[in-house]
Amino acid sequence: MSAEKPREPGKQEGDDDTPARGKRDDLKPRVRPLPDHRLSRSLQYGMSMLECFSAERPTLGIADMADMLNLTRSTTHRYALTLLVKGLLEQNSSRKYRLAAGTADVGLSILALTAARAGSRPVLDELRDQTGHTASFGVLDGARATYAQRAHGHGRGQYEADGDLRAGAHVPLHCTALGKAMLASQPEERQRELIAEMTLTREGPNTITTKHALLQQLAKIKAARIAVSDEEHAAGVRSIAVSLSDPATRRTLAVEVTVPAARYTPGELARRIGPNVRAAARGISAHLETSK
Repeated sequence: MSAEKPREPGKQEGDDDTPARGKRDDLKPRVRPLPDHRLSRSLQYGMSMLECFSAERPTLGIADMADMLNLTRSTTHRYALTLLVKGLLEQNSSRKYRLAAGTADVGLSILALTAARAGSRPVLDELRDQTGHTASFGVLDGARATYAQRAHGHGRGQYEADGDLRAGAHVPLHCTALGKAMLASQPEERQRELIAEMTLTREGPNTITTKHALLQQLAKIKAARIAVSDEEHAAGVRSIAVSLSDPATRRTLAVEVTVPAARYTPGELARRIGPNVRAAARGISAHLETSK
């Protein structure tokens, strides 16, 4: 077995790896150059390895991850073995890797900390009580939105509208009010990067399925500073959301209310629920300002 190429002085593990050969076009490298030499390149690769997995790619082999991370297979195997030992990855019967339960525990803990830092629980409870519908707090999580906290309403049709989505659930950016509000708030270059990663799958009768149409709607959302989803994520469901930012972490966040479509037209939703959602977003923003 040949030895790996030695690292140059001052370089961290993984810095000098050459790309794996035969890279597939559908596997995009996830690691960008670090802007600060004090940051750990190895830790970035480890975190990015976990991000390689998705609903479309629940299991991956060493060659797949090497291509996505732009690393040699030997270094990729070393990172994967470390994550396996730490309980963040596991192997199936064919020796391919998948996310282990430990990643869910870590993810939920991070979401709980994010919600606690934002002071979102009392704000969501008040928003639910004001509107009678489920109020949610979410975060931009790569090319998807993730619910960090939900205060569920219990009116007629609300359970069906909510879809049994709880804290930790991921939803698409292109067809939910939560996702569109956060996507619209991104700088143009970052917005286009995220859209390039997305597949605009039809989820509901009114889902936007072309990137040109999505960009047009995002421009309108950015101008209005509020997003509405009109049966785009599921039939019979409408939602409205406002984005905000954590000044300390620079994470993009959003507050959303979900309603049965039979209760409001899109215009009624904006007029009657929109002001409450805006006020809730301002409340969380004010709390984050004092927590810096």
